[in-house]
Amino acid sequence: MLTELEFDLWCEKNNISLETKKYINNNIRFQQPARLVKGHNNSSGRYPSSKMGVSIQWESGKVEGPAVLMLENDENVLEYYDQPNKIKLNFIDNSGKRRGTLYTPDFFVIRKTEAGWEEWKCEEDLKELSKKQSWKYKTDKENNWICDPGEEFANRLGLTFKVCTESSINWNLHRNFIFLDDFLRRKNQLSVNSKSLNDIKKVVFSEAGITLKQLIEESTNNNFNADDVYVSVLTDKIYVDLNKSVLADPSSVKVFLNTEHEKTYNNMISCQVSREKSTIINFDVGTNVLWDSHIWSIVNFGNENVSLLSEDKYNEIPRNIFDELVNRGKITGEQRQQTDISPSIDILQCASEEDYKVANNRLSYVKKYLKYGGRDLTLYEGIKLRTVLDWVARYRKAVKLYSNGYLGLLPNDKNKGNRKKRYSTEVIEHMDCFIENEYETTVQKNLSVVYGAFKNSCIDKGYPCPSYTCFWKRVKNRPIDVQTRKRKGKRAQYQQENFYWELDRTTPRHGDFPFNICHLDHTELDIELICPQSGKNLGRPYLSLLMDAYSRRVLAYYLTFEPPSYRSCMMVFRDCVRRFNRLPQQVVVDNGKEFHSVYFESMLSMYEREIRRRPPGKPRFGSILERLFGTTNSNFIHNLIGNTKIMKNVREVTKGVNPKNLAVWSLSNLALALETYFFQIYDDIEHPSLNLTPKEAFTKGLFYSGYRSTFHIPYDKVFEILTLPSTPSGIATIQQNGIKINYVYYWNEDFKSLHSLKKKIKVRYDPYNIGVAYAYLNNRWLQCYSEHYPIFKNVTQKQLKFITAEIKKSYQNHAKNYTITARKIAGFIKSIEESEQYLIVKSRENENKNVVQLVQGGFTTKTEIEESEVESKNIVSDKNVFSEVTNLETYEEF
Repeated sequence: MLTELEFDLWCEKNNISLETKKYINNNIRFQQPARLVKGHNNSSGRYPSSKMGVSIQWESGKVEGPAVLMLENDENVLEYYDQPNKIKLNFIDNSGKRRGTLYTPDFFVIRKTEAGWEEWKCEEDLKELSKKQSWKYKTDKENNWICDPGEEFANRLGLTFKVCTESSINWNLHRNFIFLDDFLRRKNQLSVNSKSLNDIKKVVFSEAGITLKQLIEESTNNNFNADDVYVSVLTDKIYVDLNKSVLADPSSVKVFLNTEHEKTYNNMISCQVSREKSTIINFDVGTNVLWDSHIWSIVNFGNENVSLLSEDKYNEIPRNIFDELVNRGKITGEQRQQTDISPSIDILQCASEEDYKVANNRLSYVKKYLKYGGRDLTLYEGIKLRTVLDWVARYRKAVKLYSNGYLGLLPNDKNKGNRKKRYSTEVIEHMDCFIENEYETTVQKNLSVVYGAFKNSCIDKGYPCPSYTCFWKRVKNRPIDVQTRKRKGKRAQYQQENFYWELDRTTPRHGDFPFNICHLDHTELDIELICPQSGKNLGRPYLSLLMDAYSRRVLAYYLTFEPPSYRSCMMVFRDCVRRFNRLPQQVVVDNGKEFHSVYFESMLSMYEREIRRRPPGKPRFGSILERLFGTTNSNFIHNLIGNTKIMKNVREVTKGVNPKNLAVWSLSNLALALETYFFQIYDDIEHPSLNLTPKEAFTKGLFYSGYRSTFHIPYDKVFEILTLPSTPSGIATIQQNGIKINYVYYWNEDFKSLHSLKKKIKVRYDPYNIGVAYAYLNNRWLQCYSEHYPIFKNVTQKQLKFITAEIKKSYQNHAKNYTITARKIAGFIKSIEESEQYLIVKSRENENKNVVQLVQGGFTTKTEIEESEVESKNIVSDKNVFSEVTNLETYEEF
């Protein structure tokens, strides 16, 4: 981002007026985005920009998201701002009146030689908008999209207004930017030691045109790895054309020492003389060959004889003689220009199996007629000579048209019948009008009722009325997704939409390497759990999963009684960093409240990770994780005692089979069992869409994409503190009693000399232990203790909310502005400890804390699971599900 001095120099260099300079500063550079983006029908997200030092919003994964990455890595771009302040567009509407509207462009971009607004949209969307708002978007003489009102506004300030489409993006370069994002963020800090670099250059020089895959595989015999290769490419130590090659497909990427080395290699390839290939004869029936200056058609190609047919001659020669003539060049293939799509292909594709049987029967008679004539032809099954002559004529006609007489013998029964419309255009239009205005409405009228009204209308107008069957077929032939939307709404329409296949590959749906795209979501498991001490039923737990889309491997998980919250997300990130010392490059989430939390967004921005949000109401965008949830429930949870599968048919449930009465599993024991399932069972089962196990795909992907150990995140106390939540403002004031967080005062000895200064500092608290908080003072995090630490050390934030709510309820009739203090909270805790409702909350939170300790300290092995505190024989018998789960089916995916 430019400093004030750098911006002043840029304005002076580009002759920017004082008025425009003030406008840019006041409306763009020192202003927050005009609005928060919403995905609507598209995915949306935030990109943590190193260039700008903030997260940049985008609301279209097809255009705006890729545009952000291109702007971020464009050396010509100095600054870019998302959702800048509204500008006024003046235009003349269709009636000729001059009007104006406020408009928010996608970006304001400052480049080295110019600055202005940029609007990024898909080509198809612009075509639709140009029809509805012809004043806004149109194409110029060079077929580039322009916005005249936007250019008019920008020109008054000496700026630009551009309309950009996906054609402006180099998709190969874009994929490379995604692949190298970790390296690009630290490009100036990266280097390769001389020994590794020499080994890389030696391998590249020894084999001209070596592929990236081969080069990385050579690392096993040399002193370098994939990370060193990618750093060498970015620092120009070796050369790869990033504009044309895709690093994610290493087998197709050529690596060179420099550009001259690449030119030399290409020149050598172009100077090679290509050898003329020998003619290959296709021996399919109907193929034409040239023999002794005559064109013959192969009628039959058998194991012993080959049958050839000319215009007026038929010849049958032994197979061995035919092969000898081909080898000697006496028989050659006919050279003729082939069309891209042969009409014979359409004819064959339209034929059914029965049509082939009929044609094969007819061909036997045609061959006999062509060989022996009509006098010696033996006819069976009532077939007449005239019929055979008709087949022969059709056979010869097909030879001339398609060079294949067989096509003329295929029956045309499917084309029989009256193809003309039985009803006039007025009747059909009247029928469509009734379907659109009466049937396709939110009233959801019955089809028979709509048909009755249509029939009465036809009688009134004097039209011939189509039958109910005809009316029904007309309804069914209309687009089902559009019809469903009109009758049931867009969510019901989503279930009817066809899967969208991308013909032009830009960014892969599931990423190019491990940790590239990961999905995070929660689900309530189908099992009832109990308190291990009291045996009371505590309800069903929630499972949070972080899954790598590339390898389908589970990276982290968290089990809790608490409904999805920012705390669940933080614990998943803790587990991921503890296991792999990495966080995903892009985290795909839905639009749940917990994913819009300031703690969630701040955590990912702090570590420069990108958030991608799925469109609302479109779960297929997270299909791979949704299916893993289904697999976990069906293959594992539904095989445990106390599972709630039977509750789907609640009328059949009796006391003896009620899961609440059968529950024997505790939260901590289930968490340990899931550890074994995810990382020892599921991890080693071959995935149907990969033909590899998730663990194998993950390991293979890391080998070729690089382990990126330079960017590892240490799992230490600082990381734990950074995953803790803060107050709404993020800061607290040092007072005489310490810092106050959620009604509770916390103290540290370093506050002694500062309370009189009323200094404000950053603070964080532990939601699972409100007896402790953390304050950032003198460039370090200080651990602070509550004034009632002995009582609060075992109290979680959720328990605190329960307690404060009860206190407020108790005093609501005494004072409206009753102040809740830590002293009153501590006293109230003692008074309600015997409350049954509080005991349930306390039991759940104690179980949650046990799982948190497992996340922080690492999970035990399967052997330790079997030696856990579970003593029930029923639970022990449930453990046998581990040995059977490998035989269960795995949910497939899109």
